[in-house]
Amino acid sequence: MKVISGKYRGRKLQVLDGKNTRPTLTRVKEDMFNVLNNYFIYEGKKCLDLFAGSGALGIEALSRGIDHVYFNEHNKEALKIIKSNLKNIDKEYYTLLSLDYNVALNLLHSSSVKVDLIFLDPPFIEKEYYVKFFDFIRVNKILNNYGILIIESQQKLKNELLIGFTSLKYKDYKNKHLYIIRLEEDN
Repeated sequence: MKVISGKYRGRKLQVLDGKNTRPTLTRVKEDMFNVLNNYFIYEGKKCLDLFAGSGALGIEALSRGIDHVYFNEHNKEALKIIKSNLKNIDKEYYTLLSLDYNVALNLLHSSSVKVDLIFLDPPFIEKEYYVKFFDFIRVNKILNNYGILIIESQQKLKNELLIGFTSLKYKDYKNKHLYIIRLEEDN
């Protein structure tokens, strides 16, 4: 796996062997970032990679110019991979967390952190994570207006989860669903 574009283009990234994480396929990652390039300006923005795995998505965002990424990964072996993949990237550009996703979200909220881009790709067997995540986002507003959520899920998400968001892209890849949605609140 490699970084596709930007200042770290071509950088090789390690991934965790086994079934504990699912690295995003290159074609899915290309689709994600092609859509982002049409709707998102990276500079001056913050990102949350909530279930970071190898950190590939957050590193891709850093490579394209995002100011800061919060990587969260609870799996200790995956955390080692992320640290390795972040080697030679200045620590001022990222924060590495190893917390349960609820604890990570609450920590960001209590620290008054607001982000502009969130990658959400929890373990597929944990379906309730999606509901809890959207409930948290709606109540605690850690996503800035016009912020973008990029979601991967094994099953199609229920429409009521997506209320209040504008769909920028949806694609069914047969074994996963990709949603790219934007928060658009009337001020």
